Parts: sequence; structure tokens; C-alpha cells
Amino acid sequence: MAAAETAADFAAVIYTDAPANGEAQPLEAMDVIPLEKRMATVLADGWKLGQIKAEQPATSYPEFKREILGEIGRCLQIPVNIVTGDSSRHNYASGRLDHQTYFKVLKIEQDHLALAVLDRIFDAWYREYVLAGTVGNTRSGLQYAAPQINSVLRCWMWDGQEHVDPAKEANAQGTRLVNLTTTLATEYARQGKDWEIELRQIAKERALMQELNLTAIDPAKPEKPPDEDEEEANNDDNVPENW
Repeated sequence: MAAAETAADFAAVIYTDAPANGEAQPLEAMDVIPLEKRMATVLADGWKLGQIKAEQPATSYPEFKREILGEIGRCLQIPVNIVTGDSSRHNYASGRLDHQTYFKVLKIEQDHLALAVLDRIFDAWYREYVLAGTVGNTRSGLQYAAPQINSVLRCWMWDGQEHVDPAKEANAQGTRLVNLTTTLATEYARQGKDWEIELRQIAKERALMQELNLTAIDPAKPEKPPDEDEEEANNDDNVPENW
């Protein structure tokens, strides 16, 4: 930056290629000549007009800075496009591939926080809950004993990771549900949602839609382009018999 500022401070310099005792009109050393905009001038005999070039920062500085930021982000398993906030050098596939590793690291950090912090907070709260004497629900007027802490199921919901192509993700999600390779609980958990709350909400909405005589509109499906074989067969049918 200092080199660039120094080059900008000098509008121009006057120099000569003649030797020290050569034939050139004598000038005062470090003399200052005021210049005007769009002015044409004549220099002294044997002298030339030039400007200082800003050689710094070098053209390789952006690459150097990117490498440094990449090394810093690698310690935290953060992709370089997230560190720099720039994905101009990535295509869709490489960006997704880098983010997959980053999301797995986030999942590990979330599991660690659940074990080291959240479970401990829940255990402390549950002990206070038991000591308060308001344990459990009332069944037939009898209050049942509180279960042990280790047997109490708990689930921590985290914010889900958005997909850059929601249509592809929705199609893949539907395929997994049909193939029974996933569950609604798992799919809703990926979005940071509770599946029971979401299903109850869907039931309420459908009941209200039925009450108001409303029907859901199916999204328009794009027409499937005809196959080449079918297209050729149709063309053959249109050819006259005496062709």
C-alpha cells in the first residue's frame, strides 16, 4: 500500500538517459514544475517525462491471501468459499462437495454440545422437577412414579441445512420415503422441525380445508418429451402410401 501511495504522490518525473557530464540542459536537482490538466509542454533538451509505476501489491497477492485464508479455514474444516464469502471459482458440484464435509463437522459439534452441555442441563432440570413433587401425569387419579433419568428420551432439534436446489432435494426425499430408507421424523429433523408438531399442524389444516370445501391444487407436471422412437414412428405414419 505504501508503494502504491508513493507512486500516486508523484504526478511525473523528468529524467535523462545522458551521462552525468553528457550533453543535456542543466536543471536544478529535485526542482518542482507545476502541471495543468490537458496541458502540452516542452521539456528541456535531453530530458524525458515519465511516471513512477506501482509495483506493489503484486498480481499474485490475491492468490497468496486466498491460500492463507484457506489454511486458516482448514483448521476448522471450513471451506475456502465460506471463509472468503466468494464462490465465483466453484461450480455447483465442487461447492456442494466442500459443504458436505463442513456440514458433517457441524453435526459432530452439535452432538458434542448435546453430550457435554445440553444433556447435563436437562439432567439438572429433571432432578429439580422430581424434587418439586410434580412428576408425571395423572392416570385414573393416581400419580405414577417418575422414570429414571437415563430412561428419559430426549431429542435436541437443530437448525436444518438448506439445499441449494429445493426441487431436487424434495424429489430425493420423496424417493427415500417410498423406499422406506428414511422416516418422517428423520426428514423433519433435517429441517430442524418436530415431526409430531408438523403432522398435527397438517391434520388441522386439512380438516379446516375440508370444512371450507377447499381442495389442494396439485402442481402442474411438465409434459414428458416424446421419445425419439415414438417421434420417428409418428413421422412414418404421416408418410403417404405411394411415397
